[in-house]
Amino acid sequence: MEKIIAVALGGAIGSLGRYFIALVAGEYHTQTFPVGTFLANLIGCLCIGILWSFFDRVTISNEFRLFLFTGFLGGFTTFSTFARETVQMFKAGEHLQAFTYLAFSNLFGLGMVAIGFLLVHRFIRW
Repeated sequence: MEKIIAVALGGAIGSLGRYFIALVAGEYHTQTFPVGTFLANLIGCLCIGILWSFFDRVTISNEFRLFLFTGFLGGFTTFSTFARETVQMFKAGEHLQAFTYLAFSNLFGLGMVAIGFLLVHRFIRW
């Protein structure tokens, strides 16, 4: 039961964080490109890189790992929303925008994971 609560609580917090980013992005960007989801994915990828590197060296409980990675980051990074939005762009005939979103999200997301991992290795010495 503790594991279920950890995932549920983390997911709720992560989802609220994603929603907040979407609201803020919507205030500053009115185009059809889903900037809020894009930013949440990049921030989430950076966070997972940082946490992955950090917790390679620090032992944490399985419940806390589930809270952070499965719950919080799973709720925050929105790849299911990303997939739906990409398919919607294709359905709407916005092929260039869909391919751009797909390519940038994947390339920059992978880059942010690597940057997060390297930042911890570079600046936190054990």
